[in-house]
Amino acid sequence: MSFSGLPFLLGFLPLAACGFAVAGRLGNAAAKGWLIAMSLLFYGIAAPAFVPLLAASVAGNFLLLQRIHGSASAGRWAAFGISANLAVLGWFKYLTPDPVTPLGLSFFTFTQIGCLLHHAGGDTKPPRAADYALFAAFFPGLTAGPILNPHDMLPQYGGGRRWRFDAEDLAAGLGFFIIGLLKKTVLADLLANVVARGFGAPDHLTLFPAWQAACSYSLQLYFDFSGYSDMAVGLALMFGLRFPDNFDQPYRASSVIEYWQRWHMSLTRFLMTHVHAPLTLSVLRWRRNHALPIGAAAQQTAAGFAWMIALPIGATMALVALWHGAAWTFLVFGALHTAFLLVNHLWRLHRMPAVPRPFGIGLTYLCVLAASVVFRADSLSGAGSVLAGMAGWHGVALASEGIRLAGDVCSLAMLYAIVWGAPTTRQIMQGGPPRRLAWRPSPRWAVAMGCAATIGLLAAGGTGEFLYFRF
Repeated sequence: MSFSGLPFLLGFLPLAACGFAVAGRLGNAAAKGWLIAMSLLFYGIAAPAFVPLLAASVAGNFLLLQRIHGSASAGRWAAFGISANLAVLGWFKYLTPDPVTPLGLSFFTFTQIGCLLHHAGGDTKPPRAADYALFAAFFPGLTAGPILNPHDMLPQYGGGRRWRFDAEDLAAGLGFFIIGLLKKTVLADLLANVVARGFGAPDHLTLFPAWQAACSYSLQLYFDFSGYSDMAVGLALMFGLRFPDNFDQPYRASSVIEYWQRWHMSLTRFLMTHVHAPLTLSVLRWRRNHALPIGAAAQQTAAGFAWMIALPIGATMALVALWHGAAWTFLVFGALHTAFLLVNHLWRLHRMPAVPRPFGIGLTYLCVLAASVVFRADSLSGAGSVLAGMAGWHGVALASEGIRLAGDVCSLAMLYAIVWGAPTTRQIMQGGPPRRLAWRPSPRWAVAMGCAATIGLLAAGGTGEFLYFRF
């Protein structure tokens, strides 16, 4: 069930909110129980066949946390739990003959793996059952993230606050949600036909149609994921919970390193914390034990760079590729970003001249755009055809059937103006430049949000699922 679909907007969300308001008057346990029940209902409507899998995953990991606490074999139990989670993930995503992956499997699995790692020492007290169930399966983040950090989130679930609506949180959460709804229904979904047409028949795309397909997909993915992230943050905030940012204007990044700090931020943090950093430390420790240098000068040598920089980045990006699925397009996408990151690191290591930020933003976006073509294409040959069309190898005709050159150029220009010029949703809703656009409780903002909500509802009738629901 999509956040931007009418069943959710007119059915599920009002039911969840009204029930929470009533349950909150009965106490915290009732309010938490209601949200757990609604989360199971949400998942059951979207993927009824996999409700037992979700329930077994949450229950099994909770029991492991109980077993880990105070155990002399805490590390072994944590390793067993992580292996079991990865085995389930690997079976459904890469080994099962059934191509249907359980909805949200990667997200709720990685969230729980992070919790096992957080408790692996055995000294941290495990959460209560209701708190853990909400942490692992609360519906705003259940199907497409963000990947929640137990250090940040578990204190919120187990805190002493009263589980009732707060007027300020409810208003701000609705603002986040409405802005995200507009991004999804008014911006992202309107690009879907152009993307499907271009990538569906890539072999004869001439210059502008190829660029239009590539740019439209890049923008569709941007507004779709940005919209989902805003809506997830807003939904959690309505119920008094602070989800982490998962999206921070990545197309304004002036390097590929900065891009990954802004795009799918919770996945980047998870992999940097639990894969890249431990692997880097292991390499450094090995080199130190073998009397090999580990400083910046050593990293500038071919062997030092390969071991200390390239190996951790390559392994991390391979996992990013596999996260999305076992397809050659995803693997090549990961390889391209590995190459971009290594060039970025080489530039910094050798202290090359600083690139002017506008040029850096443009170059970074072109790299990301090329990789996104590979990511979206149905095959490597299809990706090659789109890229060849962008290079003019299929001809330089500026228009083809179904394309209105002037109107389509203006549409793309308006979308890029939003990408590179508009403030973030957090800047609007929680303060930040420009101050004249900052939200505040007032009649003017109430009317504006009401109009925006109306537009979002009217555009939501034919809305498809979010792109990241596939992963």
